[in-house]
Amino acid sequence: MQDNASIIDVNEQNIQQVLEASRQTPVLVDFWAPWCQPCLQMAPTLEKLAAEYQGKLILAKVNADEQQNIAAQFGVRSLPSLKLVYQGQLVAELEGAQSEGALRQWLAPVLDPEAAEKEQEEGFLEQVRMAIEAGHGDQAEQALRQTLQQQPDKHAFRALLVEFLLGEGRQDEAQSVLAEIAEDVEELRPFRARFALLDKLPAGNESLKTLAERIQADGKPEDLHAYGLRAAAAGQFREGLEALLTLLRDHRDYEEGVARAALLQVFDCLPKGDPLASEYRRKMFTYLY
Repeated sequence: MQDNASIIDVNEQNIQQVLEASRQTPVLVDFWAPWCQPCLQMAPTLEKLAAEYQGKLILAKVNADEQQNIAAQFGVRSLPSLKLVYQGQLVAELEGAQSEGALRQWLAPVLDPEAAEKEQEEGFLEQVRMAIEAGHGDQAEQALRQTLQQQPDKHAFRALLVEFLLGEGRQDEAQSVLAEIAEDVEELRPFRARFALLDKLPAGNESLKTLAERIQADGKPEDLHAYGLRAAAAGQFREGLEALLTLLRDHRDYEEGVARAALLQVFDCLPKGDPLASEYRRKMFTYLY
């Protein structure tokens, strides 16, 4: 077996060398036979992956008809049969023809564990969001809290829990969940900015509905300012930004140009790269310059 070979024909003379190589590099053992059409159809895909992951994956091809002892040792019962060996251990196996996508997903936990973990987390977050939208907020909250008890460094999960609690009007609980992480992390930064915004809200107990009605009636700058900040603090970012942009356009000098500062405060409450922030930054610069 050549040291840099990514595709190897395996027999009883080199099987031990192949398994020894698996201590450093994952080995995908492909059991096939010339009469097996699914085996032949899948072969180009396996070879493509071996070439793509060169240096990170060895493709070990075993003709099951010619190497019956090896097939028996691996417990092969049907073809095609794939065995993934890493660090001298069988870590995964598949039977039957597989698509390229299925093979990539199967290999990911070993070849790219970080990407596989990220995909798993994104799937969990999507399920939680769907549960919230379907009115199952209690179950979603419980799932997030249980996960954070075991993995407190999952900041995307914490961000979603804080967002949910704020949407439920449970501001103190949301702030408590956020305070459990002292360090400055990107996923939580918008929520810290949002709580800072809440602390700076203009005095007054008017509801958003009342402020909106007053804006429709006369568009006073103090109402635009109050509505913009309160709407953003409540998570209604587009409505809040629109009110503050109107304040900048129609009352640019109000409170020594407070509209610009308020817009920047709200931008900080949005995730990095958020398209809404980009949209309103462009609009703000149009009015400023």
